[in-house]
Amino acid sequence: RHHWATLRTHLSGQVRVTTSMVNDKGQVIHIRHTSEPEPVHVKIYNALGLPVRPLRRLTTIE
Repeated sequence: RHHWATLRTHLSGQVRVTTSMVNDKGQVIHIRHTSEPEPVHVKIYNALGLPVRPLRRLTTIE
C-alpha cells in the first residue's frame, strides 16, 4: 500500500527519450521511445493491469 504521491515518485523514473539525427538527404529523423522499466515500475503496472511499456516506439522524418 502506497500513497499516490509515492507511486508518482516511483513512476517518474521511467521516461520517454527522443533522439534526433540528420540523414544524408538532409532530413531530420526523430526516434522516441520509453526507457526500460525498473522492477518497481513493473510491480506498479502489473498491480494496475497496465502494460510495462505503455507507449510504442515512434519515428518521424521531417
